[in-house]
Amino acid sequence: MKLVSVNKLEPGMVVSENIYTLDDRLVLTKGTVLDSNGIEKIKAHSLYNIFVENEKKPVAASTEKKEKVDPNLSYSQRLKNTESFIRFKQHIEENAEKLEESFRLIANESVPLDVDKLTEPVYHLFVEAGGSAGVFDMLHNLRDSSDAVYMHSLNVSLICNTLATWMRLPTETIQIATAGGLLHDIGKVLMPPDLVNKTEALTEYEQKAMREHVIKGYDLVKNMDIDQRIKNCILMHHEMRDGSGYPFHIKNDQIDEVASIVTVANVYEALTATRTYRAPVCPFTIIANFEDNGIDKYSPNVIMTFLSNVVNTFIANRVLLNNGQSGDIIFVNPDHLSRPTIKVGDQFVDLSQNRNLSIVSII
Repeated sequence: MKLVSVNKLEPGMVVSENIYTLDDRLVLTKGTVLDSNGIEKIKAHSLYNIFVENEKKPVAASTEKKEKVDPNLSYSQRLKNTESFIRFKQHIEENAEKLEESFRLIANESVPLDVDKLTEPVYHLFVEAGGSAGVFDMLHNLRDSSDAVYMHSLNVSLICNTLATWMRLPTETIQIATAGGLLHDIGKVLMPPDLVNKTEALTEYEQKAMREHVIKGYDLVKNMDIDQRIKNCILMHHEMRDGSGYPFHIKNDQIDEVASIVTVANVYEALTATRTYRAPVCPFTIIANFEDNGIDKYSPNVIMTFLSNVVNTFIANRVLLNNGQSGDIIFVNPDHLSRPTIKVGDQFVDLSQNRNLSIVSII
């Protein structure tokens, strides 16, 4: 292990310790093999030195080559061209199909619910994405999928794993959160397919009918030999701290801690995903809403940990502003997480000071 200046980092170097910002937000995890994207992210956080392993590892040549073809491409555009992203997209889509089959077999009592077997692909995807530092990079660029159940369940599971890791929970609790995220919507397999797969927005009557999926899901698993906290995630992932959720309108500590993690992951993933009847909501719109109302509706520890870390995943990303200009995020203001500083050409635009400007999309 050796200490290296960020200006001397090279693709192939291996991070030997988790890299955190000065305010303790995770940038990259131990074991990450640096590529151009990773190095750019480290530099964007104004870090000076990091520890790397003595031996380098190979980086996919195609990734570096494609990035050098057009240096004007955004971070997102470069990522989508990488071999690792293309492979991750293929694998998560394949696993979504397998998860649908597994849920149906469990619902039909054709196979037992084996939590370890079900969640195994999630851990493979987590590693493939580059750990907690890379999961959101991948998910932010998978927004063209409209699968509201199985891809959603995988995404929520990955977010739960990442969020529980950010919270520095015990390994066993992280595993429960991962499983709870994967299984939270299993009740939808028992709902009418024309309701679940409807391509338009649900009517008020249909929304009330859809809420039955939490009870149906819980009834399906309540007598199965799985951790009670996983069952609670299925039952409580729509409950809110202020009692405005469903099905029981329970409040505060009545809500399972792990279910509170699934709730935040579920809301964020569902809103940032594309649906056939609407475009994805900009993550910074959701972050602003979480800042305004999050403490009232969600577990304070969960929502604050999520907010202070998820904004960190957008450093170096290019965004479109509501005035038509675009630029790269270079700094996140810890007091105004939804209003970072953007480098637009040669100018630096602090959105916390320019309240008439806002981010409308990641590009």
